Amino acid sequence: MFAKKLVLLTASGVMLSAASAAFADRSDWSRSDGWRGRHQNRAVVQHYPRAHHYPRYVARPAYYPPRAYYYEPAYTYYAPAPTYYAPAPVYYGPGPATVGGAVVGAIIGNQISDRHHRGAATAAGALVGAFVGSRLEYGY
Repeated sequence: MFAKKLVLLTASGVMLSAASAAFADRSDWSRSDGWRGRHQNRAVVQHYPRAHHYPRYVARPAYYPPRAYYYEPAYTYYAPAPTYYAPAPVYYGPGPATVGGAVVGAIIGNQISDRHHRGAATAAGALVGAFVGSRLEYGY
């Protein structure tokens, strides 16, 4: 059992060391030349100039915007808008003629109605009396 392990370990070490040359980076021949590039005579091999791509720094054309000049703003005076004064609106409530007409109309509507329609007649009399009283008050 131990002999088998020892033989296997030795065989794998030999194979690994033999394969390490295949993975080595050789700088004397190009990888693109393939297998033939290593075995040709060096005096016969023609070397063509290769394009090297070095970073080139080229000055780009610079754009300089025109210089900005800032002037102090000119102050402009505007006259204030004209103010118009109007009289304040006056809201009139019901005047004494309107209130008196509503009271008199309610009394008259209450007196001339029968007992079944007394509420409706009182309200209708008050409305008619208020209308007549406001007409007399404002002179329409």
